[in-house]
Amino acid sequence: MALVWERPVAERRRSVPLDRDRIVATAVALADRDGLDSVTLRRVAADLDVLPMRLYTYLATKDDLLDLLADWAYGLVELPGPRTAWRPALRKVARELRSISTGHPWVITLFGTRSPYGPNGLRLVERVWSTLYDRAPDPASAAAACTAFIGYVTGALAQEAGAPDSPDVQRYLATAVGGGAYPTLARAFAELGPADTFMGGLDVVLDGIAARLSAPAAPPR
Repeated sequence: MALVWERPVAERRRSVPLDRDRIVATAVALADRDGLDSVTLRRVAADLDVLPMRLYTYLATKDDLLDLLADWAYGLVELPGPRTAWRPALRKVARELRSISTGHPWVITLFGTRSPYGPNGLRLVERVWSTLYDRAPDPASAAAACTAFIGYVTGALAQEAGAPDSPDVQRYLATAVGGGAYPTLARAFAELGPADTFMGGLDVVLDGIAARLSAPAAPPR
């Protein structure tokens, strides 16, 4: 089956004010309100006040909708300019993705589970790869650097999103960590916020990328 990006967009019928953009906007509002698990074709159709079968004019499966949602999120990323140095460029991409995931926490699941095959996703991946590819000593090093960067960002955002937010859990952790048995954790909790931890981990990854970029090319096999 062709991917959603390869199938023609159905013509909009005058009697039914519906198109992919409106479907995605409705799904975004539903996910913002009730979480990603609430986004089903039936719920989206109900919010649009149309029969579920009408959506199949524009989508083949729920996976199509999730792909469109992921690409919508990637489209919110403001990419760095073409002349931006590689390290500030990657830091900006990471901050943008974190900002988007803060405003729409459900996108973190899509970043980790949906391949960025849509136009906005490919635009983002192209920017990351173009930032590093010609600076690396060989293609394998470039691929490793890009994969490490993307893997860190998506993994760190997922971990941050999974942090306990229940008041009972937070109270328990504050008591357990503050009791003296875990002094290092107590210092870390007191001195570092989520943004500090995220950007600090990013700098560690970027340091590793810098080392890889300055390494000699691997000998041919």
